[in-house]
Amino acid sequence: MKSFVNASVCLLLAAVALAQSNSTAAAPRQNSTSSEMLPVQPAGPAPDAPVITIQGLCERPGGGSAAPSDCKTVVTRSDFERVAPANMPGPQKKQVADRYVQALVLAEKAHESGADRTPDFEKQIYLMRLQLLARAGYQDLQKQTATISDSEAEDYYKLHIADYKAISFDKLYVPKQKFTDTSSIKPNDADAEKKRQASEAEMKDEAEKLRARAATGEDFKKLQQDAYDFAGLKQTAQNTRMENQRKNQVLAADSGIFELKAGEVSQVFNDPAGFMVYKIIEVKDLPVATVHDEIARTLQAEKLKAAMDGLQNSVKTTLDESYFAAANAPAAGAPTLRKPGETPTQNPAPPATKTPPPPGHK
Repeated sequence: MKSFVNASVCLLLAAVALAQSNSTAAAPRQNSTSSEMLPVQPAGPAPDAPVITIQGLCERPGGGSAAPSDCKTVVTRSDFERVAPANMPGPQKKQVADRYVQALVLAEKAHESGADRTPDFEKQIYLMRLQLLARAGYQDLQKQTATISDSEAEDYYKLHIADYKAISFDKLYVPKQKFTDTSSIKPNDADAEKKRQASEAEMKDEAEKLRARAATGEDFKKLQQDAYDFAGLKQTAQNTRMENQRKNQVLAADSGIFELKAGEVSQVFNDPAGFMVYKIIEVKDLPVATVHDEIARTLQAEKLKAAMDGLQNSVKTTLDESYFAAANAPAAGAPTLRKPGETPTQNPAPPATKTPPPPGHK
């Protein structure tokens, strides 16, 4: 029975989430002028006016089947808007209403069978409440650490100015292997690895020669074409220039180019994709105003981590090592407690919740 209730609740929540997403995306941005031109929307029913009436649904004592003569459940507008936003379009409201009715019917069935009074149900209620409270606590910390002042951003910028440089450069790519006719290669060739190493050494030597030519001022497009020709690639060199690159846009192994000055040529970098040579064209510091939001996000993350660490360090935890021994394998069906703010890899069915009497019982 519990699985049916979970499935129904999942359908209800999925419908609400979809409707909220669609209604948010579809909502036009308004200003004082355009909003005056929009038609006035009708107010709709009063908050206590019935919007759903379910004949034949009413709470029965656990294990009983008797029903009052006038057995019905009435859902008012305010009841319904506890699970669906008021500005949801009509067709989507109807979809959520169908799921809501299904959830109420299945929840009442579970209540009659006593499913909401089992130890397993109470355990799930405890875990769900714990997760929700932990998430609320994490969201409180997020709010407390969200504000970053301009002075904080400027101070961080000055201390990390190297991270906010942008460089323009020419890049030379030299393949690690010469192109050969693979039809002449025999399977399980005992000398294949030696040949590969010899080819790579030859291309590395060529990369060093091309790097020396680059240092004398030769055009990178011509150098790139020579690299292709030497490797036996039937390819035409294209533009080698890359503009306004940040450090996070360059391989970490090649990030030393950010220490170079305009006009300087780098060493030959041995990257997984090939040998690389860079010539710096321009180096500039990005204005603090253009990276303010990026800095603010970094500082928010640092403040949030510090707040979480402080909260964690404010308590002292002692574990009984004999109980939490590594040899104890997790039991099947063990609950998963995620860190606050952690997004699950999938959306599991929420645990069944203790269902209150449907609104408007008569």
